[in-house]
Amino acid sequence: MSDANPHPLGPENRHYWLAVTMSRKTGADMQRALEEGVIDHADWAALVHRCRGCGWSDGCNTWFAAQGDAAAEVPTTCPNAPVFARILAALAPA
Repeated sequence: MSDANPHPLGPENRHYWLAVTMSRKTGADMQRALEEGVIDHADWAALVHRCRGCGWSDGCNTWFAAQGDAAAEVPTTCPNAPVFARILAALAPA
């Protein structure tokens, strides 16, 4: 997502946990993706960095709370939606 009005990056720790929670809510198994080579550590760091620059990140907690127990679809406002989609596709049962 391109933000025409850039803003300061958010705190790394907060956005790390937002990314972890988004992966859990969507069923994208980040650890397995790392182990199976779908992503590497640089991809994971880039994912957190993109999250830090996202203007919608304040909406994440509201979105998280609105999700049930089943895997949810990544919101299109998430700048990491393509990464989560790639992980989900790569790790989907055959």
